[in-house]
Amino acid sequence: MRIVVVGAGAWGLPAAAELQARGHEVVLVDRYGVGNALSSSSGPTRLWRFADPDPVKVRLARRGLEAMERLTARSGTPAFIRRGLLWRDDAGLDRLVGTLDAEGVEYTSVDAEDVGRFFPGLRSDGRDAVWAPDGGSVLAADSLAAQARLFAADGGHTEFGRTVTRVERTGAGPRIHLSDGAMLDADVVVLAAGPGSSPLLAGLDIDVPLLPVLEQVVHVGDPAAPHLTDDFPGFIDAPSGDEFGIYAMPTPGVGYKIGIDDAIRDWAEDDHDRTPSVERTRETVERVRRDMPGIAPHALDAAVCSWTASPDGRFVVDRLDGGVVIACGDSGAGFKFSAVMGLILADLAEGTPADPDVASLSLARFDGAPPRAVPRSLFDL
Repeated sequence: MRIVVVGAGAWGLPAAAELQARGHEVVLVDRYGVGNALSSSSGPTRLWRFADPDPVKVRLARRGLEAMERLTARSGTPAFIRRGLLWRDDAGLDRLVGTLDAEGVEYTSVDAEDVGRFFPGLRSDGRDAVWAPDGGSVLAADSLAAQARLFAADGGHTEFGRTVTRVERTGAGPRIHLSDGAMLDADVVVLAAGPGSSPLLAGLDIDVPLLPVLEQVVHVGDPAAPHLTDDFPGFIDAPSGDEFGIYAMPTPGVGYKIGIDDAIRDWAEDDHDRTPSVERTRETVERVRRDMPGIAPHALDAAVCSWTASPDGRFVVDRLDGGVVIACGDSGAGFKFSAVMGLILADLAEGTPADPDVASLSLARFDGAPPRAVPRSLFDL
């Protein structure tokens, strides 16, 4: 089949690489190219974990680990590191533990005063935690580079620097319209356009409320020895009182990466400013100084990236009539599923029926559902 994949990010690129490896003729289209600073998939690391209150995400995370191991074996490039994860919470801990028990995920309940044993130097704030050994950092930039090499080695074709304006269903298959007036005809199109998904979906009469936002992450640590946090675990510190939650992970050789879960602003197509907020960097360093004395309270770098919330916090993944596959609404958790999403989207493109977990991500779940506000926090998903 001739397949056009729109979006060369964490989901589109692995799908293109997998489909090309399966013998299809694949064209990968992206306005800016792989790993560009405006994409949701930029940056060196992301957090992966089995720990999640959503049982579907737990099961997909297990498949995700297998897919990362497969990518590592195929490419010769490590796709992840295992460091474990500490999740500190109060209101949401019972739900998390209930899901981990139901799904048979290994974990240890951690008393509030014992958190420093699992996260070096972490100060107790009176809240209990859960330690899960299956967690760590996705080596995101390395993973994308590996997928790009596999795609190229198998003969995949790229159309970078070109913008898709709409997708049209025709009797012969989808037609992809580009901003320069050119058109690409295909048997199947995979739409994985990240924060730019909504206009393309609207052109297909698909109405899914999506909210793309910009958040900031900061690497902290000792400027003279940023590797000192290489063995630190991943960390989720849920909101407490009026204080926003954080998510964090080690980036080997770079520092400890922390994001405060409070959007800087909503994403806009014509907003290309990715200048980090000085105030957000200061807030992050102060959280480290107060709560994480095991980490030097110095900002090493900062970056602004995007993520896109769906109405219920689950991904929106489906195959529609006319040879259209959609993948959007990463809900801030897309990269931990990057490798497995390539396999899932390739299966859907080939017409393989979705298994129950993947089927639960389809548009059908919104049929008849009452409208709801799209959550703005990762902890509301």
